Amino acid sequence: MNILRLSARPVARLTGGIRAGSGVWHLEKIETRRCFSVDSSVVGIWGSLSNSTPVAYCQQALVDLHDLSGLPWWASIILSTVLLRTVVTMPLAIYQNKIVARLEKISLEMPDIVKQLKMETAVAMKKFHWSEKEARIMYNHSLKKQWNNLVVRENCHPAKTMILLWGQIPLWVMMSVSIRNLVHMLPDPGSIEAQITFTELTLGGFGWIPNLTEVDQSLILPVAMGLINLTIIEIQNAARTREPSRLQKIFTNMFRGLSVLMIPVAATVPSCLCLYWVTSSACGLGQNLLLMSPRFKRLVGVPLVPSEIARPYQHIKATFSSRFDALLAKSTP
Repeated sequence: MNILRLSARPVARLTGGIRAGSGVWHLEKIETRRCFSVDSSVVGIWGSLSNSTPVAYCQQALVDLHDLSGLPWWASIILSTVLLRTVVTMPLAIYQNKIVARLEKISLEMPDIVKQLKMETAVAMKKFHWSEKEARIMYNHSLKKQWNNLVVRENCHPAKTMILLWGQIPLWVMMSVSIRNLVHMLPDPGSIEAQITFTELTLGGFGWIPNLTEVDQSLILPVAMGLINLTIIEIQNAARTREPSRLQKIFTNMFRGLSVLMIPVAATVPSCLCLYWVTSSACGLGQNLLLMSPRFKRLVGVPLVPSEIARPYQHIKATFSSRFDALLAKSTP
């Protein structure tokens, strides 16, 4: 049952009372409302996430890395981010590229299969006296079966093309909540360890951010994060060899807007958390550039496909140059 509907439903409550001189009990119907609060629900979800076991492990790993390395907190955050991106997300990105390449390779086999199926369907229509509808149903069924056989043969289910997001987003959320816990001394503000970590964060900054528990008043880190994310989007867009579909254009514009909206959000969080976001985005940029290299792809086992660009960096540079020239031509009267 819809919880919003429950919140507006009156509930009858029985109360007993004696009327004067009558000695008769009467029933009184009182309307009550069960209020649904979005804020309380968000706080409850955030509290559960903050006290979850994965976040506790990430939080303890950050503290242990800082203690073992002896680095200041700003360097510990950068080091932990680079390690996680290298050990966790980089293998996922390589695997995802392999899946995409395998899907492209098996799609090249489909034209011959389609041609053969059309011939077999035409023969079957005459032999078994199928109608057009029956022939179309059998053709579609056989075509889907052949595609599934190719997918199984190459072990490249299309759902695996999203594996990087499945790994990267939960990791990003857990690390963000862990760093926030360190700033707010959670889950136990009264513990000596939490207070020591908080004190170290207030003294473990760098340059224009001596205190990592405060926001970056200069807005250097928030703006840097937005620019890096926009650069990743534009590089991926420039690396395309085909004209993007309408859906791809919508998603590209949506991610552009999200990158811009994240700037004011990053300007309101502690600078240590913003530092993690900037480092994570910078690692993502380097990862995208590295995975465009044909030499690196062959090194990690990504198969060669026809859509691969032989000189990707020159292609991206030329695309950016042509866009810049077109922009100048439009702005010049």
